[in-house]
Amino acid sequence: MGRPEQPIDPGRGPLEQFAQRLRELRAAAPGSTYRAMAARAHYSASTLARAASGREMPSLEVVQAYASACGADPEAWTRRWHRLQRDVTGAPARSGPRAAPLPYQLPADLPDFAGREAETAMLLDTVLDALDEPDRRSPIVIGITGGPGLGKTTFAVHLAQRLAPEFPDGQLFINMRGFDERRLAPETVLRQCVRTLGHPDERVPADFDELASAYRSLLRHRRCLLVFDNARGEADLRPLLPGTPGCVVIATSRGSLVGLEGAQTLRLEPFSPAESLELLARTAGAVRVAAEPVAAAELAEQCGNLPLALRIAGARLASRPQWKVGTLTERFRDERRRLSELEAGDLQLMEAFSMSYRALEAGERLVFRRLGALFPGLDFGPLVAARLAGIPEADAEDRLETLVDANLVESPGPGRYQMHDLLRLYAATRWIAEDEPDDAARRLLAWYTGTAAAATRLLMPDWFGLDVPALPDASVTTARDALHWYERERHNINALVRFAADAGEHDYAWRLAYAAGGHCVLMRHWQSYASSGETALASAKRTGDAGVAAALAVNLAEAYTELRRPDEAVALLEDAVAHYEGVRDAAGLVQALCGLSHACVRRGRVDEALEHARRAYDNAERAGTPWGEGSSLCAIGRAYAGEGRFEMALKMFRAALDRSEVIGNRWAQMRSFQVIAETCLEMGDHRRAADAYGSALALAGEIGDQLSEGRFRYRLGNLRFDLGDFAGAREEWRTAEPVLAALGDPLATAVRRRLAEGAARVPRPVGRHPRRLPA
Repeated sequence: MGRPEQPIDPGRGPLEQFAQRLRELRAAAPGSTYRAMAARAHYSASTLARAASGREMPSLEVVQAYASACGADPEAWTRRWHRLQRDVTGAPARSGPRAAPLPYQLPADLPDFAGREAETAMLLDTVLDALDEPDRRSPIVIGITGGPGLGKTTFAVHLAQRLAPEFPDGQLFINMRGFDERRLAPETVLRQCVRTLGHPDERVPADFDELASAYRSLLRHRRCLLVFDNARGEADLRPLLPGTPGCVVIATSRGSLVGLEGAQTLRLEPFSPAESLELLARTAGAVRVAAEPVAAAELAEQCGNLPLALRIAGARLASRPQWKVGTLTERFRDERRRLSELEAGDLQLMEAFSMSYRALEAGERLVFRRLGALFPGLDFGPLVAARLAGIPEADAEDRLETLVDANLVESPGPGRYQMHDLLRLYAATRWIAEDEPDDAARRLLAWYTGTAAAATRLLMPDWFGLDVPALPDASVTTARDALHWYERERHNINALVRFAADAGEHDYAWRLAYAAGGHCVLMRHWQSYASSGETALASAKRTGDAGVAAALAVNLAEAYTELRRPDEAVALLEDAVAHYEGVRDAAGLVQALCGLSHACVRRGRVDEALEHARRAYDNAERAGTPWGEGSSLCAIGRAYAGEGRFEMALKMFRAALDRSEVIGNRWAQMRSFQVIAETCLEMGDHRRAADAYGSALALAGEIGDQLSEGRFRYRLGNLRFDLGDFAGAREEWRTAEPVLAALGDPLATAVRRRLAEGAARVPRPVGRHPRRLPA
């Protein structure tokens, strides 16, 4: 139960009489507690109770809601309210000492406001619930933060207008201009507030502390809503917080406001696609947007789902009824002019960005510019900023955190950062305008290329046939480091390969793609391998190095073969074979012929595959290269397996194993045992497959290849399970799972699933198994 209402004397005047009638109305309505009424009226219980307190003039909206919540006719109570207003000569009741007119300074809510429904509901509930707390001793403070263009002011005004009826003593709105040259200092804001609240000019204190005290005293008995827009940060807001619980403060800032004591902060994000389309429909016209849904969705994406950019785009369409939505979309496709296109009247996205940019120190501006102009990836760590700016990593991290606090850079996770697309474009314009040419991009490309080379050498030591030096101080020192680095940076590497090629840095383009190719093969990221490989091959051709181009063509052909594009693979490989024959490069010729054999197997032309593989063997034998002989024998074995001649295939694989043992290449030995195991599985010979996997596992342990070790244990576990050795299977899986999980291999999920199923799972029939390890 709520606390009992204080008695009132209806004989004291019309205000008390009106309040008594409201109480009688509530008493006659069954179950109409103030809390129950609040749920129906959408006003807080305390606001409804004050309307019937007899101490202040309630607003018409509150009276209408009160009557509706009690099941009465709102129109009848509207007439009663107007009579009351005449009876009290139109002056609102006083809830505290007041000599000046009540301030109602809120700007109008936008008639086409869209989106932010969840945020609005959440903050309304927060404020209304807090207002109903009887023991609250401090003001309610809401901080709305976010980068430029996210609509912080628009949202704050919308929220404040929804809350306005809760604050009968007035609403103040002050633009603090925290990020331009006309910034209002806290002292200036305090003076403005105390004058607005009725303090005579001649009595406004000169001393800052006395001024703040007078401000808090004026608010002590008032229930006011205070909106401080565009604050610089916490330091500017602290002196403006009231000292008593009757007021609510809404503050907006491009800073984080995380240090503002007692504040609940909400960081605005870009709109969802649905919210973006809603705003476009309200500003440009619902019929136009509905008529071109694909173009409208693209326009929203081009605007980065930023409310300000969307509002500008909608305004431009509204002022140009002859344009289609697609007309503006086509203009926006040119990124170089997109920001300049995002202007409509006094709405300018570029100026919104510039205000935040000008507030930065020179070091932060440099990092911001170079990230936008020279880093094409999705997200990045401090080392990227360090290489671009030519500063230590610790300094780069400090500058990035400052950019995060300014909402110009986002931090999706510890040590990772990203930029909004439109902010990236803006940063690039500032780079063009302010930066002198230097080696920043080359420093970044050299770091990525050297780190990729170091990582691949840890994962596949026999990968490199072309010269790509590893970075001596690379941050990756173990296979685990290498895998984690690649999984984090894989998409960035693809973007950087394209960036290098577009910038004319063709040596970096092909070297980076080649260095990262080993990881793509290991993890079977064939699409990434093909995408970067195509760019790398084009760059190699631009350098005029036919040998590099041929080697990259062989690699790209492997990706095409695995992607079921054997015809394209064959075309590349035939050109590579012709090149190697022309320059009498036996090693290159063997590799190209082995690739050609594999592509022919995928085309279903086993006879051609055998011919190419045997030709590769003959060339390797003449050149006296056991490594080439082993590769050729494996190619012959794959061709035999392709037509179901598994015993002949095994014979070739064992011969390849012999060659790798002769030269002491344990990596090649391990891979030979792997293909032997896979072929035995194709034959349904589980025991021989288990023996081969066991040998491959031992070699993986010797050379420190943890990834292969974990994968082989998973396969051995499956084999032992199918052979009825359930305890042995669980032991292999239990050993494999932490290794694969630590390395980030998706196969760890399959291992956990097998462990969960355990012996309850019926062994699979002995027969054909998938030939390749899943990746």
